[in-house]
Amino acid sequence: MFCGNMTDILARIKKSVADKKKTPVAQSDLQKWGLRGIQLRAYQLDGVQWLTQCLSNQQGSILGDEMGLGKTCQTISLLVYISGALGKKGPFLVLSPLSVLENWRNELECFAPSLNVLCYKGDKERRAELQRETKTQDFQVLLTTYEMCLKDASFLKQWKWKVLVVDEAHRLKNQNSLLHVTLTQFSVGFRVLLTGTPIQNNIQELYSLLTFIQPNIFTADESDRFVKVYSQVQSQPSLAAELQSILEPFLLRRIKSEVAVDLPKKTELVVYHGMSVLQKKYYKAVLMKDLEAFGNDQGNKNRLLNILMNLRKCVDHPYLFDGVEPEPFQIGEHLVEASGKLCLLDSLLTFLHKGSHRVLLFSQMTRMLDILQDYMEYRGCTLQSSA
Repeated sequence: MFCGNMTDILARIKKSVADKKKTPVAQSDLQKWGLRGIQLRAYQLDGVQWLTQCLSNQQGSILGDEMGLGKTCQTISLLVYISGALGKKGPFLVLSPLSVLENWRNELECFAPSLNVLCYKGDKERRAELQRETKTQDFQVLLTTYEMCLKDASFLKQWKWKVLVVDEAHRLKNQNSLLHVTLTQFSVGFRVLLTGTPIQNNIQELYSLLTFIQPNIFTADESDRFVKVYSQVQSQPSLAAELQSILEPFLLRRIKSEVAVDLPKKTELVVYHGMSVLQKKYYKAVLMKDLEAFGNDQGNKNRLLNILMNLRKCVDHPYLFDGVEPEPFQIGEHLVEASGKLCLLDSLLTFLHKGSHRVLLFSQMTRMLDILQDYMEYRGCTLQSSA
């Protein structure tokens, strides 16, 4: 029995999604329908099957697999299934952050070449050109960002979308947010939310996601009551079990340790490095608030006020400070020698390159990624940026 009189939600769930019929989806089936260039793992095929079951019974679902388990390829497989097995060629709307938009486009082109993808982005003039193209050219998938969706919502509302996919869907954790309100006004047959942290959200945020995918069950006016009932879920096992039974039809959550048992265990290695002569000079100047070392313009003075941030910049690369990099800019070994961190990274990448390893680099500073791009070009390597 659901405490706090939540049995009405349970009744609506049983009425809507109780009779799920399992239809096995095999790799050979997906290949027949148009999937290319990838061999899905067993748990990924299970995920695709779960999505197809949700598609036939519900308004939406949340694929909450841990990062690295292939939410993107499972979702693309779902679109291939809808297009190939069900004969519904779209349109499908995929929203993602700008940082992973190119990854989505690349994987759609690689794994589902039969789907015609329109990447909707650019300035106002470019988007107007794309809008004109949609009148004469068919597409199955429209791929764009949250920002573009909000700017051109009136244009995107004209379609009846068979599927809406929202990547990093924690952006919808506030049901009063502009994105949440705007997307609920779209005509959508099936909603798929992708997020690696669905349970880490608080109950209010979780209910917001549920309201978005299944508004006929999780109504907006019941939000406060739901939050009140399950506010103590972390300390009361019985409440946790009840909440899990509510979420089970709508949320699929797997972690690497449970399903990707063949993957090697993650090893974390912390490597310390020294600073170059140039870095030491500016590190000291930041601590001493020596404005003369950076020039006298007011902009530099303001930027130096945040000492901690500037020390971090200095440790990364002194060229992050305006006026430090020698002009006119000329690519050369000085780019590496100016930073102890980049010297160390240069040695590591040289070693890994000999073994044909692929490397994923993270940086919280976009300008550091720009420096890394210059470095990669100087070394003759390939860099795919996701700032």
